[in-house]
Amino acid sequence: MLALLGFAAGLVLHLRWHPLRRHLSDAWDCLRLRPALILLTAGALLLAGVFGETSHAPYSLSQLTDWREIILPLARDALAHMAALPHALMPPWPLACGVPLVLVFLTIRIWRWPYRYGERRPGPEQKFGLLIVTLLAFAWLGLEASSARHMLAEGVETLKLGLRYAFTALAAAGVQVWLVRFVMAWEKPQDTEAGGDAAAALEHAFARWQGVAFLAGFNLLWMSWRWWQLNTPQSVGAWWWIELLLIFAALPVAVAAVSGPFWHQGAAALRILWRAALPLLMLAITSLFIFILALYTVEMGRALCAESPFWRIIEHPLSALVLAMLDCWLLLTALLLMLRFGFSRSPSA
Repeated sequence: MLALLGFAAGLVLHLRWHPLRRHLSDAWDCLRLRPALILLTAGALLLAGVFGETSHAPYSLSQLTDWREIILPLARDALAHMAALPHALMPPWPLACGVPLVLVFLTIRIWRWPYRYGERRPGPEQKFGLLIVTLLAFAWLGLEASSARHMLAEGVETLKLGLRYAFTALAAAGVQVWLVRFVMAWEKPQDTEAGGDAAAALEHAFARWQGVAFLAGFNLLWMSWRWWQLNTPQSVGAWWWIELLLIFAALPVAVAAVSGPFWHQGAAALRILWRAALPLLMLAITSLFIFILALYTVEMGRALCAESPFWRIIEHPLSALVLAMLDCWLLLTALLLMLRFGFSRSPSA
């Protein structure tokens, strides 16, 4: 307990004189003015806890009381959480169930106002491609609803899971591009209302729908890798997975802020990461210790409430709210650092 209190006190003093305290403060101000983002993230965490897959077995109380034994597993979990954060702030499953409706909205708007969402009019193959993907999304949603009522055939179940991964990756890509544009709208506001920023960010995300689709392909790669790693816990794949996500942490920023083909955005992401490397490294060190402390607190709460259904009902939303607040705050700080340091001049479109 004394070690934990000393850890927390040192962290508070560290933040008081942090070299990036202005950016941390700006991110907190942005979050304070838009608390709905915390609530949305907390809701997604709760839904993922109910419908998603558990990443690991919960720690026992005896493990958590031995700080020297628990610090390395907690550091590994915190590092994995931090690496995934730039790519998926909100757990994309089961939020992906809303993707078919978003695709309908996007398809209608592209068909009606094509020049609003691209430099040139989309070709017939792109329009019909969007229509086919939208219909496929509704077919997948129907399979999900059917599997909730009765067991599907093996082949149909495999198809459903494959489509679930694909649309989950698309949901993660769309949310992250929208979030980057939301932060850019806050930095250079065109409307005094937060709702105006959210709507403007959605319009810009729609305008980059092709980049979002390519980003979803990248998300599908790392999500599949993570699924394999969780099913083979003794493999070295976890560390390569973390490195991959850290190297491409700026990819959603590049897709949201840089126009052009996806390979051009990938090159821009590496430039952003290189230019903002030092401040991002300082933030990463701070974030690692914050997440270790936060995950330890959450795991301790789960262990203490394990035998009480009443306290579990209170602990779940409270833990989700605390993690959501930290996730949003630190991710917004990272996005501000990449936008401010990663470009020769601040992106305006």
